[in-house]
Amino acid sequence: MTITDPDTVPATPVYTITVSSTGVAAVNGERVTEPGLDTTEARVRALAEVRIKAAFHGRPVRVLAKEADGTAWPLIVDADGDVVTLDRPHPMPPAPAPVPAQAPPAAHGSPPAGSSFVPLAPEEARRAMATAPPEWAAPLPPQYASAWAELVAHERAGRLAEAIAAAAQLETALADAFGPLAPPTVNMMTTRSTFTARRAVEEMEDWAPAVELLVETAQRRREAGAPEDETQRVISNMHAAWARLALEDPEGARETAETVLALLGDRPQNKRRVEAVFRLLERGAAK
Repeated sequence: MTITDPDTVPATPVYTITVSSTGVAAVNGERVTEPGLDTTEARVRALAEVRIKAAFHGRPVRVLAKEADGTAWPLIVDADGDVVTLDRPHPMPPAPAPVPAQAPPAAHGSPPAGSSFVPLAPEEARRAMATAPPEWAAPLPPQYASAWAELVAHERAGRLAEAIAAAAQLETALADAFGPLAPPTVNMMTTRSTFTARRAVEEMEDWAPAVELLVETAQRRREAGAPEDETQRVISNMHAAWARLALEDPEGARETAETVLALLGDRPQNKRRVEAVFRLLERGAAK
């Protein structure tokens, strides 16, 4: 997405960057640099962290950059490094809508709430479920209800490692019962890859395994004929994780670049992501 109209960028989230006089930068209170940098370099590194967050959202995000002297600058930052300085404050976020009662987790087969890095808006999600082929929107068979409830409990309690392990066990059981390309199996693999990517983000490590699993998930979904909208969200998360891998392990990222580019394809919405991959590759080749 090109930042052509700042008003089209949603009001939330807003990431706050702070830079101290000692060169310590933080994003939403989480330190991203150590003391000793000049403030310009610290700010650049903080913006790099926000770019990763923008990539996971699949769109530009709002930023409030605070200087050591208390000056604050409202910005919009895109995943490819575009930065727009606003001449007015960020808008107030809308009041939260009433939260409807949730169905029991085992009553449906979709991933737990909050499990996707590129989530649909609530109304969009309902439309996606309504238009998905019945076999892809169907709940899990009742014999897996308790295993699904356990997985959901782990995820909602923030125990992602346990949630990933539970998803892997459930995926294996579904593959044995229905085959690796059956909708319940592929849906569970999608859940597992989402949790794995979330854990990589939270711990800021293990990017290579996350990329590998997201690639395998996107390929499996394509082979199984799964709904393409969810496949594109997997691919978006794959690109964001690959971008982080490229920063930390350029050689490892180059080994998977061809597969990443193949999955991004020539879709218009992926054009900027493809260009970003080529830029990172060219930057690595120039070193």
